[in-house]
Amino acid sequence: MSSKNGVPVTEIGHDGETRTLVDGYEQQGSYTRNIKYGISMQDIVTIMNQSKNCEQFIKYECYHSLLHRESISYGWWVSRQGTQMNYWGGAAVDSGKCACGMNNTCAGGKKCNCDKNDKKWRADSGYLTDKNILPVTELRFGDTGSGPRGEKGYHTLGKLRCWG
Repeated sequence: MSSKNGVPVTEIGHDGETRTLVDGYEQQGSYTRNIKYGISMQDIVTIMNQSKNCEQFIKYECYHSLLHRESISYGWWVSRQGTQMNYWGGAAVDSGKCACGMNNTCAGGKKCNCDKNDKKWRADSGYLTDKNILPVTELRFGDTGSGPRGEKGYHTLGKLRCWG
């Protein structure tokens, strides 16, 4: 338990909280990281139903590695219902965008900073807040094939936090 503006917050940890390298996975979503929580999904849903708000931080740091190219997804997260989600933290549900895409500030005018796909370290991050589909149960990435371009990325997924 922690607090947010003086309100108690329930934090639910998992086995994927450390920053993790993704390298050598070229095909769309070929890297898979299943997320295992410290309590059952039934208990998680009960906590979320009793809370006004829930959030989970998600981040992808990329070097010459895409999240999206036009209508093709190379990286995504999976909801508790097993659905592939097409948006990233800080963006509207089903928008196909990242936080920067919501206000048109992404590198190269793309939907996500990582979609620039250049030889610079970039990142897309933010909070997922839809209690109907949280928590994240799986992370999937591609476009990190070990070639001369040195494509790679790092993912970070925070604890599920609920309050109110």
